[in-house]
Amino acid sequence: MSIHILTTDSRRTEQLTHLLAGGQQAFHFYNDLEALITTLPKLKKTDKVFYDLQLEPVLMAFDALRFGGKKTNIIAFELLPEGSTQSNCPRTAKHYFALSNDLRKSGVRLKQVLHEVDTLNLKKKRARKKTSTSTPENLKTSHRKPTSAPITLSRYLTAKSDVMQQLLVKIADLAKQPKFVLLTGEDGADFELTAHELNFRTNGDLCPLHIADPMRVEISEIKRKLSPQAATGYCYLGLSYELGALTIERLNEHLTQLNEEGAQEPRPCFILGHVDDSEGYLENEVKTLLNSFRKLGEIVAIPPMAERKEDVSLIAQSIFTTLRTAHPFLMTRMLSRSAIEYMEAQCAEMSYSSLVRIIRNSMSLTERDTLTQDELKSFGDDSPTTSHLIESLADEKYFKSQTGAA
Repeated sequence: MSIHILTTDSRRTEQLTHLLAGGQQAFHFYNDLEALITTLPKLKKTDKVFYDLQLEPVLMAFDALRFGGKKTNIIAFELLPEGSTQSNCPRTAKHYFALSNDLRKSGVRLKQVLHEVDTLNLKKKRARKKTSTSTPENLKTSHRKPTSAPITLSRYLTAKSDVMQQLLVKIADLAKQPKFVLLTGEDGADFELTAHELNFRTNGDLCPLHIADPMRVEISEIKRKLSPQAATGYCYLGLSYELGALTIERLNEHLTQLNEEGAQEPRPCFILGHVDDSEGYLENEVKTLLNSFRKLGEIVAIPPMAERKEDVSLIAQSIFTTLRTAHPFLMTRMLSRSAIEYMEAQCAEMSYSSLVRIIRNSMSLTERDTLTQDELKSFGDDSPTTSHLIESLADEKYFKSQTGAA
């Protein structure tokens, strides 16, 4: 058994060291979230992770650690002044304890939570043992669950599925050594969100991602806007088939002039999106540009929605909430379970963009309180009538006689 503690506060580190020293459980401190995330898949069921709630407003990592550490017991802790009743403990936390200036009280609380976790683990172990002994031998199977990808966090992408977790691991590796990046994926994939994620992982958005006009890229202007505080600044160029002739000419000239040092540490660092199977109708100049990106940088493949069924519910809920917040005139107040199940069943036929549009269309055109699968079927992504109605509804005065959302 071992304890893994994430905190950046020296005072908490000193207190916990004093409280845990001499105990039967080894303990390790982490001041970097990614270092702990790398360790999570290796932990045993009896190991514990302590998470300092002081970091939550910045990292927002509690739920990610809780979902990612299936074999790990997540214990939230914080330093509270004596007599304080305002705990920041998340509602989803099963285990929590408060440190105080009184080491004796802190020690008692710590022992209680450790005992609580160990007792719960023992009960689970006994329950598994009882279940396995009561199962007839001829019904037992030896199917082994596939090893999941290392759990890591995302700021812009929805990444509950294994394939998206693998993408985040790839992005985390790229952030250590910035390069030119060629994003590949199906038409409608979340190219721009992936570019935002890479930029955030590289410089923490200290230098915001520059979104270029694919028809008219001004490299000198992009360089001028890069933040001097960030070592690397990314520029997203859009999709390869969107690039204008002048942009292609400028980019090919810029890449050709890069010396070896500039290619190793490019600034700006360009990200180009490329739709799978689109190369057949691209001009030769664009193909030359693609080859330069492949030679100088890294290819990152965005998984198709067909492999991301686990992400559909989270994406749908996020889009629904965002649209409700942005457009309070919308009548819809709830997203039904049947609608989510329909989207999960149809995910192989959807891309990220089409999923967004279907939800937007249905929310804009329905007059029902709850969005169901009937609305999703009626106001599909490929209907010309739907597209026309959406354009007509751009002016919110259309709903002036309706009651606004609460």
